[in-house]
Amino acid sequence: MKKNNLRKRKINWIKIASSIIIIISIGSIYQRIMMNKETQGFIPKGELYNINSHDMHLYSTGKGDTTVVFISGSGTPCAFTDFYYLQRNLQQYAKTISFDHAGYGWSERTNIPRTVDTLANELHELLEKSNQSSPYILVGHSLASLEVIRFAQQYPNEVKGIVLLDGGSPEFYAMESEFKIFLINRITAGLRASGAIRCLGNLRIILHFTAEELRYSMLPSHLKDIDISMYYNKIGDKSNISVIRNLNENAQTVIDNGSLKDIPLYILSSDSGEEWEEVQQQMLSWSNISNQKTIKNAQHYIHWSNREIVVSKILEMLNIK
Repeated sequence: MKKNNLRKRKINWIKIASSIIIIISIGSIYQRIMMNKETQGFIPKGELYNINSHDMHLYSTGKGDTTVVFISGSGTPCAFTDFYYLQRNLQQYAKTISFDHAGYGWSERTNIPRTVDTLANELHELLEKSNQSSPYILVGHSLASLEVIRFAQQYPNEVKGIVLLDGGSPEFYAMESEFKIFLINRITAGLRASGAIRCLGNLRIILHFTAEELRYSMLPSHLKDIDISMYYNKIGDKSNISVIRNLNENAQTVIDNGSLKDIPLYILSSDSGEEWEEVQQQMLSWSNISNQKTIKNAQHYIHWSNREIVVSKILEMLNIK
């Protein structure tokens, strides 16, 4: 009897394992088919420039004497859709640009390590090659705070001001666990490659890491397909691994190069608890002219959950009331 029960259990486990393997295989094949179809179906909405030996995508709109540069945080699938609302609502006041980091949106992957100096220099090269004119207002979300500050450290005469959207301080990122973020990235990548994220999306279950459920609901209908496809194809992309592995070192590089001095700095923060509030207060010391505002009930993608406030603060930086 015991042998029969053991044999039945073994057979059942084999059936379960086989079913899981079959489901994952089908999902992976479907994911690859859809990725190929979607990649061919959506042409870049802006221009491609060869920067540091790889193509980078830039989208520009509006006109004016000051250029507002939007810089996405770690792992954002598509900067064009992520900053669409801000660019559209600011285009009558200033020239605005958004761009995709390597491996995201329409930008090409690269094997060049994602050090903060590389990121800042690539952005500067992109601005030059696309004939953008300074002064710039840099608007950075989340981890982009390091890239924004480093750019201003390297090119202070080209920066009119900085707006940070729920960004962490260099001191915070210098101590943040790279392994924890790496693990989240790899788990997400596995879910994407297996087709699980696409399947969950079809069931209207969206992972909250990139605020897809928030952004998608607010985008105009003609951009929804682009946005959801970028989410299915880019979330957890391996291009972000180099950013994660260099996180602590990048933060230390920023710390070592010191304050922004008299470059105006405005910090918009979500109310994510006392520890995060302390991190936001740390940011104030990075400029002699700094201001910080915590927005009640704001989400991490504050430029979607509280987009009108973000627009108004950028207009203040542009000296437009």
